[in-house]
Amino acid sequence: MKKKTLMSIVLLAIIGTSAVLAQAPTLDKLKFGTNGAGYTAMPKDKNVTGAVVIPATYDGKSVVSVNGFRDTNITSVVILEGVPEIGAGAFIDCNELTSITFPSTLTYIGSNAFVFSKTRTSKLTSITFNGSPLNITNWGPNKGGGSVGSNKTGDNLIASAIAGGQGTYTRSEGGEVWTKQGGFSLSGVWTRADGMKITIADNGANIVITGDKPNNGGKLNDTYNKR
Repeated sequence: MKKKTLMSIVLLAIIGTSAVLAQAPTLDKLKFGTNGAGYTAMPKDKNVTGAVVIPATYDGKSVVSVNGFRDTNITSVVILEGVPEIGAGAFIDCNELTSITFPSTLTYIGSNAFVFSKTRTSKLTSITFNGSPLNITNWGPNKGGGSVGSNKTGDNLIASAIAGGQGTYTRSEGGEVWTKQGGFSLSGVWTRADGMKITIADNGANIVITGDKPNNGGKLNDTYNKR
């Protein structure tokens, strides 16, 4: 009997710890609009602030899209596994947004989803891709153009992290280079000793280096396979 009681206490402790660590949806900050057979998750109102966690289901139906957070003062967004889409303009001018977590199920980001048109800058310092961002096939920056906003907006920042693949990327606020946690990514803009500016895209399999040659003209465009 004592062994069973001890085991029950241990199991309850484990379950309790998991519950604390798990991220619960912030339903008090959200409302849900009908979107076909599922729902679109939206802010309850424009006064929503702080951390937001988007669920994959609501009222027995799938959450198929996230939208409508424009001009809110949210500071972080976690989109849970199962959500496939972020709508166009979903997080425009969320100027306090510092971190975003994308699910592996995400395949679509609408145009100008993370543009900060008022400040032209972003407080984003952490981006996490739970799956390969290359699965986000319907986003302009991922296809080489289309929906990237003005210089240093969130769209550009997310696009600059995509080359490093799945993982969490951090940067100092205002910085242009992301560092991949648990590993190192060369992706970013660098300055050589001779003053040449080069751009490096490290996609895990190879490294592409491009830039202008300041002394003798011409372009640098080299690809190096990792071994």
